[in-house]
Amino acid sequence: MATTAFGPRGTVFSSTVLRIPVPDRTPPLTLAYVDVDGGPRILAHVDGPDEALAPNSRVALSGWTEMGDPVVRKLGR
Repeated sequence: MATTAFGPRGTVFSSTVLRIPVPDRTPPLTLAYVDVDGGPRILAHVDGPDEALAPNSRVALSGWTEMGDPVVRKLGR
């Protein structure tokens, strides 16, 4: 294995809003599969309104949740 760097931007593959209770999470929460530039596809929380992001939307990694999940924000807002 080798250390590598990628991101911090990416493209939304798919997105949804969960409005049902999920253990250790408070609904509603928006999730997106993001193809990180030069890296993997990740599942991330979306920082912003409770609305799904359109496929091919550009996002940037913006931090981590308290549980250690990646957070992205839509670019161009």
